[in-house]
Amino acid sequence: MKNKSNKMKRRAHERVPSSMLVKFKGDKSVCYGIATNISEKGMCIKTGTCLPCDSQIRLQIPLKDTQLEVPAQVIRVETTGDFYDTMGVELLKPTKKYLKIVNSFKMDLKAV
Repeated sequence: MKNKSNKMKRRAHERVPSSMLVKFKGDKSVCYGIATNISEKGMCIKTGTCLPCDSQIRLQIPLKDTQLEVPAQVIRVETTGDFYDTMGVELLKPTKKYLKIVNSFKMDLKAV
């Protein structure tokens, strides 16, 4: 597994802080986490269950009356001590609705 000791590439999209609840499905498991930052093409998820790098997942973001589902791939995992607790994911097909969510977080950040 990769961790944060690898050199970070310069990000193509600005990351904005968030505390958005996400649910993700791997092959057989359903897990929960908090997206601590988001961008148009990815997010960082704090979770008790990290999946291996290159895992294909289905991210589910709860909305008022429904949930938004977006395909993603785990591109990085990080540790706190000896425990893997953070995943960096790349969104494979960000939807217009997801991009509106990111934009609303950016607008909220500018308003502060």
